[in-house]
Amino acid sequence: MTPVKRFWLHVGAATAVIMIGCWLCSGTVAPYGTHTYAPCHYRINGDHEHFFAVFAMLDGQPAVEWDFSVVLRRVLHPLLAYPLMKAFGFEAGGLIFNILLHGGAMIALALAIRRFFDARAAVLVCWLFATYPGYAYWAGLPYSYALIVPGSIACTIGLLWWHERPSVARAGIAATIIGVVGCGYDITPFFGVALLMLTAYRRRWRDLGVSLVVLGAWTLFVAKGLPAIFGFPAMNSNTQTYGNVIDAWLHFWQRTDGWGALLADVPHILVSNFFFSGMIFFPVLFLLVVAHHMKFRVRPILGPVALSILLSTFVVFVFLNLAPPYGGLWQLRGTWLARLYQPWFVVVLLVVAAASVALRDTRRYKALVAAVVVCCVIDGVAIAGPYIHIYGVYMTVNENFYQHSSLTKNWSWLHHLGVRPYGFCNK
Repeated sequence: MTPVKRFWLHVGAATAVIMIGCWLCSGTVAPYGTHTYAPCHYRINGDHEHFFAVFAMLDGQPAVEWDFSVVLRRVLHPLLAYPLMKAFGFEAGGLIFNILLHGGAMIALALAIRRFFDARAAVLVCWLFATYPGYAYWAGLPYSYALIVPGSIACTIGLLWWHERPSVARAGIAATIIGVVGCGYDITPFFGVALLMLTAYRRRWRDLGVSLVVLGAWTLFVAKGLPAIFGFPAMNSNTQTYGNVIDAWLHFWQRTDGWGALLADVPHILVSNFFFSGMIFFPVLFLLVVAHHMKFRVRPILGPVALSILLSTFVVFVFLNLAPPYGGLWQLRGTWLARLYQPWFVVVLLVVAAASVALRDTRRYKALVAAVVVCCVIDGVAIAGPYIHIYGVYMTVNENFYQHSSLTKNWSWLHHLGVRPYGFCNK
């Protein structure tokens, strides 16, 4: 078999695995589900009506059907999924779109890693991505969150593409990719800051200026343009939370009571969020590979793109968790919301790709492959746990990714309702 055929065989198999994984995490097995609904008792989230409202808005339904939603600014996912949702319904159409979206993300990732690293690195990364539990947490439900993982892949490819041959035009296009993805989820702080760091690191000052302007324009479009176009309020209980954090920093001298106690808890929160935002085994693999690199001093594996994403994620963490005390309905600090930092999972993919190239002609390459295989197997168990009756990894990974009451219910639901992906109905 030729190397090209072998490459596409692996990519095709990994694509099939991730698409099947999206489907297997639907129905009664959706980790993000908190409620059941008739007639098949599939699980949905308590905010289901808020996500459906965005589709209703795009569908031209009366404002009374959707203007209560707090996620109306996240239009990209239901906009792209609209034809399928219109044809098959919000739930089924959304799931079909998510399956196709993740399949497309896998192929794009494979081609990008092959281009910027090599084909063998791409194979390792594809299998790592195919078994990553982070996509499975969202993909079984027709919500905008399903865009986080594919959107992070798209932004990462944009950063790699700019870094390959920096130019003003490429900076504008990379910033546009990040801005467009930001119309689906609040991902701009992670990859937008990373792009600015990269341009500054390379001393590409015109690229930096263009990136700032383009990112600022897209941010303004999401914050003010979309509300003006569709006629919904720019501020709601969801967006106000960000305003509360900014206000706390702007008036920090007035909010010192209790600040010390919050700061004392930050190291614990950092460690917890690091491991649980990556669903435990991705961060463990990351630490093993980096520790190996530091011990044996092989070629650099934490390249500028990976490092910029890692640093930008840390900047977001510091901004949210070191903030002075603030009120409001939600606190964007603490261990309960590890999922907020999910986009950094792409750093693990990049580090594994770089390590694959760096270790290729050494005896330690097999150890890297073995570590990736072990990670894939354990993560695969985390996804397929309900089907193979291994609940411990499934519960631990998903419960700590986003600490809310749903998984406690899921445990009893899986036994009471059965393990049934979308399409299998037991009325």
